Amino acid sequence: PIVQTTDNEKYLHKTFSENDNTLGTIFLNADNNANFNDRNSIIYGHRMKDGSMFRKLDEYKDKSFWEANPYFYIYTPDGREIVYHIYSAVKDTDDVYLTGFENDEAYQSYLDMTKRIAIYDTGVEVTTADSVVTLSTCTSASDEHRFVVIGVKEQENQMGQTKN
Repeated sequence: PIVQTTDNEKYLHKTFSENDNTLGTIFLNADNNANFNDRNSIIYGHRMKDGSMFRKLDEYKDKSFWEANPYFYIYTPDGREIVYHIYSAVKDTDDVYLTGFENDEAYQSYLDMTKRIAIYDTGVEVTTADSVVTLSTCTSASDEHRFVVIGVKEQENQMGQTKN
């Protein structure tokens, strides 16, 4: 499950049921709307050695892994399946953690930057009409280094129906 609260520290060391746990849980940025309709929704998760949470994100360092796994999915409590096409994989930058944009030009500049600093070119197009989700985790280098995968919303399905 993806949880959310009013600050981004709580779920670093609590489970989704709010029990203390150093492993934490996957959570949505406190500044984002829970409906994933923001221009950029950010989801954080630990990189667990046992393969859970966001452990596999760092495999996107290799383009061949992206070629075999170009999508991620979010399932919401209201029955939506949201499909995201990964367009950028980025190492260790604070520039991708923006959730609000002054206007379309600022948002397009952000999208262009996330493509430009990507480890490789995916060829996936992104425009200001799109919304994106950023998945963020720490790296094996240290808890202070981040690896980020960004996907653009491509499709939304609900109860057997498909919406683009």
